[in-house]
Amino acid sequence: MENNGGTKSRAVKKRKGREKREQKEKRNFLILFGIFTFYFLIAWLLIPSGDDWAWGKEIGQARLANHFEAYNGRYFGNIIEIIITRSLFARLFIYSIINTGIVFLMRKISNHKITYIFCFLLILLIPVSFYSQTYGWLAGFANYNTSTFFFLWLIFLVKKNKVTFLSLTAIFILSMLTQLFIENISISSILIAIIGLAIAVFFKESILPYLSWLLGAISGAIIMFSNSAYHIEGNMRGFSNADVHTFSVRLLTDWTELYVKQNALLLVLFSIVMYLLIENKNLGIFIFFFFPSGYFALRYLMNITWRQQSMFALVIELLLILIFLATLAITIGKSSIPLSGKRHFFSYITISLLLVAPFLIVTPYGPRNILTSFVFLGLALFELISYIKINLESQLVKKISLLFIFCISIFFIGMHGLNKYEENQRIAQLKQDVALGQKEVELNRLPYEFIGHDLTPPDGSVQSDRQKKYHNISIDTKFKITGYHDSALDNLLEKQQ
Repeated sequence: MENNGGTKSRAVKKRKGREKREQKEKRNFLILFGIFTFYFLIAWLLIPSGDDWAWGKEIGQARLANHFEAYNGRYFGNIIEIIITRSLFARLFIYSIINTGIVFLMRKISNHKITYIFCFLLILLIPVSFYSQTYGWLAGFANYNTSTFFFLWLIFLVKKNKVTFLSLTAIFILSMLTQLFIENISISSILIAIIGLAIAVFFKESILPYLSWLLGAISGAIIMFSNSAYHIEGNMRGFSNADVHTFSVRLLTDWTELYVKQNALLLVLFSIVMYLLIENKNLGIFIFFFFPSGYFALRYLMNITWRQQSMFALVIELLLILIFLATLAITIGKSSIPLSGKRHFFSYITISLLLVAPFLIVTPYGPRNILTSFVFLGLALFELISYIKINLESQLVKKISLLFIFCISIFFIGMHGLNKYEENQRIAQLKQDVALGQKEVELNRLPYEFIGHDLTPPDGSVQSDRQKKYHNISIDTKFKITGYHDSALDNLLEKQQ
């Protein structure tokens, strides 16, 4: 009888455990579906701009016919850009799958320590300048979001450390394809693979996944950099563009500006986690931990950039950054976090740093170049959060997080939606004015241009001419660009005067 009772008890526990797992899987599916739906709507509302006008017309076709020779070696990214600027259906699904995939892989890489909710929330909180040149711009998405997705996928497979023919082949192919998006990843991936190989040897782990990664990265880099664009003197993508003499200037100005100072929210979150990890808490340590991040948070909120700073201020800021990084490294090193956790944390930080390191001596460099590094900084943060004494699984925390996600998502959909509406209105008015024979027409700016890239370029510029061709308007037509204004609001204000 007792035996039967024990058997029934185990059966009940197994059934309850299975039901709990099924509920969790269903909940995760619904969250991922919600994320997919959000990006599906954003993809539908995105306005082609900047380079999109070239890729979506004859210029893109000509580049493809020429195999992108003397343009760049971003073969995979270029092809994706051509597809998504010519097919709305493809854009909707490629954009949604890639961006949802980034969130999915972030959780996978963190070994499910952090829920999809927090991964998605972190992505929603990226600085607006990063968003505008990646999520808010098709050309940026085609190269930067896609490369982030494939690089995360590569790291996930390597981290699993499976030594099978299928796994090693997948790593090789992914590593090679990841090289065909942006140059800094092509360079950094080789360095990261070499470092990973050395660490695997040190910890006596299998080196085959890292060898497969390295061989794929080298193969992909050879394909990319065999393009003549990198060997033309004076070309902005050419090897001659690298200049080690700019190191100190870049370090003080735009490199630290984008990689560190614009990431003020992450700095504050790292400070909070550091403080929670230590045992002896006091006011002095609190100030020491939070002063650098607090300073950069205030600087970010007041919209201060390096261009408004003196040399003395920039040197002081660099010292603050070095102090913050040293404090972070020492705090984590001395913490009770197990060796595996520390190893993951420092690996993510190193990967993040190496991805943007080439821009200390090469250009062009902009907010879009930080996306992949931002994601790995987020993974480093999540690794630490999993060891602090905060219950992120509590219903209250989840409800608050979901509320934030809902509000931010609606806000972004609203901004993109209004931009899309006003774009349709201004293009319709533009074509109507041109049809009436007007040689100079008024072109209103969009209300939220900061969430996109080059939505209203200056008249007479290369991008403005491309914009005209994209909308089948003569390039001889002059655009009189005006600030955004709503006619209904203008009429209301006139009545009150």
